[in-house]
Amino acid sequence: MKKSNILIIQTKSDSKLWHYLVAVLLIIVYLLPIYILINMSFRDVTDITSRLFLPKRLNLENYMSAFFGKDLWIGFKNSTIIVIETVSIQIVIGALAAYGLARSSGRIAEGIRKLNMGIMMIPGLALLVGTYSLMVKMNMDNSLWGLSLLSAAGALPGTIFLYANFIVAIPKSLDEAAAIDGAGVIRTFFSVIMPQLKAITVTQIIFAATGSWNNYLMPMYLLQKKSHFTIIQVIKAAFNQSNGNSNLPLACATCVLGLLPVIILYLFLQKYIIQGQIDSSSK
Repeated sequence: MKKSNILIIQTKSDSKLWHYLVAVLLIIVYLLPIYILINMSFRDVTDITSRLFLPKRLNLENYMSAFFGKDLWIGFKNSTIIVIETVSIQIVIGALAAYGLARSSGRIAEGIRKLNMGIMMIPGLALLVGTYSLMVKMNMDNSLWGLSLLSAAGALPGTIFLYANFIVAIPKSLDEAAAIDGAGVIRTFFSVIMPQLKAITVTQIIFAATGSWNNYLMPMYLLQKKSHFTIIQVIKAAFNQSNGNSNLPLACATCVLGLLPVIILYLFLQKYIIQGQIDSSSK
């Protein structure tokens, strides 16, 4: 009996060891590109040693040049405007539509749910040509508000689906109690329902903000004026100068600064994201 117990314990420890090894390997794979990016951002232009080695001399001038450059702040401003507009439209309209669907029954409501699920299955690239043509015809190209509307519209089906799953779990008796107290539908939603959706709302805000900030495809087609460039377009332009060979460290520093806001946002709100994911899995 003692030998069998020892073998069981040894097998479990070996299994855990493999888990740790795989976890460490995955962490290295994920962190390697970030390490190379940061490593390159502190190099001199003349430093051509392996990108895996630390730089010969830490060069902070790359960050100073990128930080005080006009293009970076144009990208910050435009991306911030797009994020605020996209998140506001996506959260408010998506939550209200989900509330209506969650509290409705019958064939029409069921048909809308199925249609919403079907739209979620359509990849955005499949609609690229038609979407671009429509945006041009409506004079919505080269406009930040047009891109915000497009981004929010593309993410609404997923937002409605997630919110609806959460709202269904909220008892209808709360709506009835609010109605007895004289609250209308809109007041009931914002005063009673929405406060109970804090975790999923913060999670959706993070995902929507990150998606809008890192969006590359549609800005590339719709925003041709340099004054309307988003931060991703500014980063792309920095790497495109002479195929990225003129000042690659400066381009890497621009990339690090451009991605820093969403990383900070995620670190501050990650507990709500984890809670939202846990709540979502339990629905």
